[in-house]
Amino acid sequence: MTLEILKRGTSENFLLKQIIKKNFTSKYKDSFIGVLWSFLNPLIEMALLTAIFSAVFARSIENFPVYFLTGRIVINFFNSGTKIAMNSIKANRSIFNKIFVPRYVFALGGICSEFLNFLMSIIVLIAIMILTQAPFYPMALLSVIPIGVLFMLITGIGLMLAIVCTKFSDIAYLYKIFTSLLVYACAIFYPITSVPQPMRGYMELNPVYGIIAQFRSFVMQGQMPSTQLMFTTFVVSLIIFIIGVLIFRKYQNRITLEL
Repeated sequence: MTLEILKRGTSENFLLKQIIKKNFTSKYKDSFIGVLWSFLNPLIEMALLTAIFSAVFARSIENFPVYFLTGRIVINFFNSGTKIAMNSIKANRSIFNKIFVPRYVFALGGICSEFLNFLMSIIVLIAIMILTQAPFYPMALLSVIPIGVLFMLITGIGLMLAIVCTKFSDIAYLYKIFTSLLVYACAIFYPITSVPQPMRGYMELNPVYGIIAQFRSFVMQGQMPSTQLMFTTFVVSLIIFIIGVLIFRKYQNRITLEL
């Protein structure tokens, strides 16, 4: 029994690695500059929005390029990770109809491949911090905490969407609209202090904003975020993760039979 579990774990790990490699390479296979787009995309966005908004928020945002990037790379990982997980079952229906493979591995593999893009965006962030002479704090190493919570949140939402989107295709279009609006609800390019109450209070309940605020606090200020913010974000993300796992485990076999 133990040997069978170990064999299954080894095969699933191998499959996961192959899915990550496939997703990461296929994303840029038809591009002339390939993986360099992972570096250029955030840089181009940052340059455009810095030119537009840096003068407007010059007094309230000390280093706009770094402020924007710390928010944008987080929201990009959230959007791309949840979307690739959402399509993981439908995109691999031909495989599920032929052989039995763990369904969750495809969703997790997609999220991990987007995490690699996120890590490359971190390199861009570090380069911009050097160019703008932003200080580097030892506390920035603790930014792995909100990033870990973000990964958990993406996994939970991605697993839920993988089931729902397979049943109702229109969800994919609605979710695209939702992620576009989410950018404006997470204070990516404006200070949260510019939002009046009670709207600001509602925004702070958003776990994606909470993760961005924590990430900025560690990286830009070298400070611990508020305990309440960290606790609320973690609890909400954990609940979403548990719900996502339970829904996926309950409906994964039923959904694949309907493909």
